[in-house]
Order: sequence, then C-alpha cells, then structure tokens
Amino acid sequence: MRVPDLLDDVTAAAGLTVFGAAAVAGAIDTRALPRSPLDWSPDYDAVPRVTMLRAELRALDLDRIVLAGDGAPARAADAIARTLGVPLTVLTGTDPHGIAAAVAGPLRRTVVVLTAASPIAVSLSVDSHRRAFLQAFEDQGIHDLGRRFVFVTRPGSPLATTALEMGAQLFLAQPGPLSAYSLVPAGLAGADIDELVEQAFALAEPPRRTPAAGFSLPPARRATAGFAPPGAPPPAGAPEAPASGSATTASPAGFEHPAVALGAAVAAAVAAGRDKIALAADGSGLVGLGEWIAALIDGAGARAVPVALETPSSWGHEGPDVLSVTTGGPLVPGVMPGGGINPDLAVNGPLGVQLLVWEQALTIAGLIGTGQADGERTGSSPAGFGSIGFGAAGSTPAGGLASGGGGHGDGGDLSSREGVLRVLDTGVPPQVPAFVEGAVEVHGAVTATTLIGAIDEFARSVPPGAALTVLAYLDRTADTAALDVRTGLAGRVDRAVRLAWGGDVPLAAGGESVQAATGVGGSGGTSGANVIQITGAVPRDLGVPGRPYTFGELQAAEAAADRQVLLERGRPLLRLHLTDRKSGIDQLLAALGG
Repeated sequence: MRVPDLLDDVTAAAGLTVFGAAAVAGAIDTRALPRSPLDWSPDYDAVPRVTMLRAELRALDLDRIVLAGDGAPARAADAIARTLGVPLTVLTGTDPHGIAAAVAGPLRRTVVVLTAASPIAVSLSVDSHRRAFLQAFEDQGIHDLGRRFVFVTRPGSPLATTALEMGAQLFLAQPGPLSAYSLVPAGLAGADIDELVEQAFALAEPPRRTPAAGFSLPPARRATAGFAPPGAPPPAGAPEAPASGSATTASPAGFEHPAVALGAAVAAAVAAGRDKIALAADGSGLVGLGEWIAALIDGAGARAVPVALETPSSWGHEGPDVLSVTTGGPLVPGVMPGGGINPDLAVNGPLGVQLLVWEQALTIAGLIGTGQADGERTGSSPAGFGSIGFGAAGSTPAGGLASGGGGHGDGGDLSSREGVLRVLDTGVPPQVPAFVEGAVEVHGAVTATTLIGAIDEFARSVPPGAALTVLAYLDRTADTAALDVRTGLAGRVDRAVRLAWGGDVPLAAGGESVQAATGVGGSGGTSGANVIQITGAVPRDLGVPGRPYTFGELQAAEAAADRQVLLERGRPLLRLHLTDRKSGIDQLLAALGG
C-alpha cells in the first residue's frame, strides 16, 4: 500500500494551500451552526484608527507597546508581531518576576493595551496588570494616563466603562479572527495590519454562496487545480447541485474552500481517535501560529488535545492517536511542504489568510464555537455553536464544544475567578512534600524516592489515549528554559506530552475543560489523565496596588485552585516545586537527560 503523498490532495485559494486533506471518510454537516463559519466581517474601523493612533503616539515618542491580555487573542497578536518582526511586549499570567520586568521598562515611551473578551467581568490578571502600570506611571510622575492606556473589549463591559472614565482610547471589538483584539496591539507595535486584512479579504471575496441548509464534503475529494470560485461552470461529469433543503456538496466546481477541506480533515482525524493535534512551524516564515491554534482549542475546552511542538520532527509528531500538522508561509517553487517530515496536513500561506482559515476550520470541525477566536465562550449542548456532527446529515455528533473558559485569564469564566478568589481569601492549603531532592520538592502519591524515579513512575501511569500535561507556573520569559521539559519527557514516555504556562489552560472552571486540557481524548478516551504542575519560589514579590494580595500570592492561588479542581475530578497530579527556579529547572533537565 502506497504511503499517501501530501501533493496528492491540494486545496488552494488566496495564496493559501492545504496539503493532505485527502480521503475524508464522511462529510461535514454545518446545519447545527447558527451562521455559516465562512462568514467573516472584520472590525472595519480598527485599521485606519490604529494607523492614525500609531502616528500620533510615535510623534510623542511613545513607541513601546505592552499588551496585557490572555488566551487566543494575545497569542494571535504575539504571532503577528513575531512573524512580522515588530517589538511587542506580551504580558500574560501573574508571575511577579515577569510583571516587575515589564513595569521596570522605559515607561516614558510605554503605552499599555488592555484586552478583555468578557462582557461581564475583567480577569484577575488583566486587572492586576492595569493596577501595576497605573502605579508605575504615577511613581514616575507620568500623569497623562488617558494617553497611556488603550482598551479593547466588548460593548458594555466593565473594561469599557473604565476606559471611558479614564478618557482613554477604546476599541469595541467583535468576535472573530483579525478583529481589534489582535489588530490593535500588533498594529500599534508597527505591524502592517492593513496587509493582513487584505490577505484575508482575498479569501473572503467574491461573496460566496452560503446555502441555508449547510454544506458537506464528500469522501476522497481532491482539487489539484486549486480553488474554483462559486459560479464557475461545472466540468463534464460533475454532480448536479443538490436540491433545495438538502446539504450542499463541496466540489471542485462549487464550494471548494480551504477551510472546509481543513476542517473536514481535522474532524475526521478526531472522530477516528487521532485527537492529539501536533502543531509545528515548518520554518518558512510564520512564528507562533501553533501556539495561537492551541490557545483556540484550549479556550473552547474541546475534546482534542493540541500539542505545540518545537520543530516538525520533535518528539510527539507521530503516533497512532496523533494528527501531525505543519504551518508556514507561502512555499517557493521547488520547496516541499512539511518542514522536512511528511505530516498528515501541511497548511501554507500568508499569515492573514492562516488566521482566518484556521478559525473557520476549527469551527467546522466542531472544536471551537463561532467567535471563539476572540474569547467568546460557547456551549456544548446540541443547540450550542460548534456542535457539528461528523458524518452524514443526522448522524451522531462526534464531540462538540465543552463548556470552556480561558483559564484564569478570562473574566467571563466566573467559576475560575471565584475559585482563585476563594483561595486568596482562605489561604493556600499547606502541603508537605513526599521528599526533597536538591532544589526540587516532590509532592504527590509516589513510591519512588528520587526525582527521576518519581517522574518516570508518574509518566508511566498515563493511560492509553490520554496525554501528559505539564503546567508551569513560572515566568515565561526568565524561566523559558522550562520549555525543554516537554522534550525531555516526550522522549521518555510513549504518550503525547504537552507543556503550557499556568493560567493559559482552563482548569479552574472544572468540567469538560479539565478533561480536554489534561489530555483526555474525545474518541474512546480514558477517564483519567496526568498533570505535572511546576511551581517556583518567589524571592522578590510585587504587590498588586489596591488589592490585599501580591502577584506571588495571586499566582500561588491560581496554582492551588487548579490543584483542587484536578484532584476533585480524579486527575492524577504530581507537583514539582522549585525552591530555586534556575537550579530547579537545570536539575529537572539534567534528570530528564537534557
């Protein structure tokens, strides 16, 4: 049997190409969606407003942009800035060392962009970031605070009220990719956001036929000639259009869309049990896209586990339950997709089109809901957004959305917020380590008496079909070496291994978001999964102005709230507390063979 070639199956449009979305054994039925996932309307006024505001700020020598936000919108802005090479400081999480470094920067050149997707509350982290910068500006004698803050939020939200009270710039954002949530911070930092929107428009135009009854993708569909716009004459032998009221067919002559092909392929893989989505940049120019895609899936609490890999060939790129995906910029002639491996899917094209198509594709696949790209939470009932069945119309859904949340970062996730506040009020429950080795305290039900023994014992207990998740409650800049823990673990255990920074993954909300984030698959998944939580000592803490706690206490409360939820849900948990962060990380990597 011949190994399928990526070039055997190609869907292309607007400079974006999806390789490998072949032989989809089923169809996508989107009739459960309240609107077509291919509908797209950007925040039209954001681009000219950002361009004008950037010019005004630069004229005042305000050229350092700090983004205080969480979840997928922050990761999208970060991907835009990193790909286009513009300086943007992205402040997520509550680690006191990272906060202290941000507020110690050149404040007289600094403008802070605060984003919040929730219409009902402001996240603890974003609120604490705002307070820290307000205090820092005042300490430096900077009083033009209305000019120093830019707010991006939903109409009527508490953050919008704060912006009006401060006389600050306010952008009211709509759900969807390439909205003000990502365009404002990236554009103020110097990114050509007008070009990004134009790239996306190349896919969205001309206006598409959007059948009210939805559409479906037949099996083994192939379009080597690229995208055929709606209305093109059908080739000889093409099937006739379906009658009104039936599901419309995606074919090379009719509705050939990269988002449909990509969404169908992802849905087929998850339905077949390949629910660990390994994401890697292929080295052709796009940076940070995989982290954004993972944040989208995590924010929805979807029953698939995204794993952001270091390189296409890193540990975890293959396995019976893995869907390997590479992403990158437009390919030059003679360059094969995949970044040196033969992935299941390779998606190449301009960044603006990638951001649009991935949000659409994940909606089609049922892994996120409409509007999820900007943090809007959607339900998991059959009537909820994204409850898309895989298979023929009327078949049993293969896993819609879970009741998600943006971890501690999204103020709309009230159960998460309340859990953290409860720990802050009562105090972090004391824990006695099972043993201490060097700079690492080991907490958990392990029989081993050495650090590597405890890690191996815990990792070997990960059940088939699940994943091992590492949650690092550390400074993602100063403690970036902790990222290598994922590679070290992945080389020692025959399971998917992922690493996320504490607060990025929605755990404290409980429910299905815990199930998804900790690695329980959606197709034949197990009832348990394993989490390694890494926390670190805080030798230099920083108070949250106007609040009765410090950033270190807030971060510790977040970690404790997550531990409580994981244990209540029966998730095996191993906590590694670093009494000295640098020494502890070095010790971990040495034990893992790094």
